[in-house]
Amino acid sequence: MIARCLAEMAGTADLIAGLSDLNEILQRLASRARDLAGASYAAVSTFDEEGAVERFVYTGMDEAQARRLGNGPTGRGLLGELARQEHTMVLDDLRAHPSFTGWPDGHPAMCRFIGAPIRAGGRTIGAFFLARGEAEEAFSSADELSIATLAQQAAVSVATALAQDRSGRLFLLEERERIAHDLHDGTIQALYALGLELDALSNRADVPPVTREPLTHGVARINDLIGDIRAYITMLEAEAPAAQPELGRDLAFVLRQMVPSGTDTVVNITAAALQELSARESEDLLYIAREAISNAIRHGEATKIAVDLRQTPGETALTIQDNGAGFDSEHVRTGLGSVTMRTRAERLGGTLTVLGIPGMGTTVRVAIPRRRDD
Repeated sequence: MIARCLAEMAGTADLIAGLSDLNEILQRLASRARDLAGASYAAVSTFDEEGAVERFVYTGMDEAQARRLGNGPTGRGLLGELARQEHTMVLDDLRAHPSFTGWPDGHPAMCRFIGAPIRAGGRTIGAFFLARGEAEEAFSSADELSIATLAQQAAVSVATALAQDRSGRLFLLEERERIAHDLHDGTIQALYALGLELDALSNRADVPPVTREPLTHGVARINDLIGDIRAYITMLEAEAPAAQPELGRDLAFVLRQMVPSGTDTVVNITAAALQELSARESEDLLYIAREAISNAIRHGEATKIAVDLRQTPGETALTIQDNGAGFDSEHVRTGLGSVTMRTRAERLGGTLTVLGIPGMGTTVRVAIPRRRDD
């Protein structure tokens, strides 16, 4: 038993050595847990300070099942129970546990269960969840030991990656504040002064009409640009969730924050697509979605906004669609927000498509290549 345990620990150490990306660590740990216990399904989560699920990475369920389930779990029921546990939980039938609250439609039937908290700093920061079907054998004491040991071994890597992720989030928030301040106190004031000079010049009596017209147009363009920058500053300064980027949660936050009452929203996000996204991908996709939603509200006067995140075999695609005013591509100007959206999409190696139909609305779609494990 001891020799097996040591061999398993060595294999786990090799699997996660040198990794710093939280999503990749969680994906490898989920697969490792499933292999060690011979489970049909396995997942690993992280919890926030309140015990809610921040990230949930699973294995054993195909993409079609995941798409039917939609959003991942939030931490209610038996999964939430693990956030309050200090020791491994083994159940012959998880459905008999008092915390079990049932399955969403399309969820695979599960019966045998192991739950192992991942603890660091005196609290549970995550947990392993493993399950088998009713017709399969119950988990053995050896399986329990393997997963309990894995949870202890994973604690350092998960805690370190969480700390780095949250530090990076704090840095991004500080950078947003700095950039917003620089834009307001530097760029806007310089543009405003330039606009005043051009306006004064255009109103001089000795300026011929052939020169006055482009000067007037330049003043209007500067005012439009100032408006774009002010809107950008507003988004930079907007309150944001304090935890690391998680697109499903943060999109819901943005919709609550930006969409006025009376505007319908429809959100379709698959867990399979969410769990592959890195923090950087989530951050950039969130910005693109926020800019598209802002445009739909400010310019399009939309009454319905739909947000969709899904996978194809080769890409992850985020689509934001509204039923607003749309636009004519031949007569619309390219604003700062549109440029930044395209820049962020290209940074992720993806493509951005913006399609407007006058009187029928606008569709913004960004597609990024899926990451494949070697």
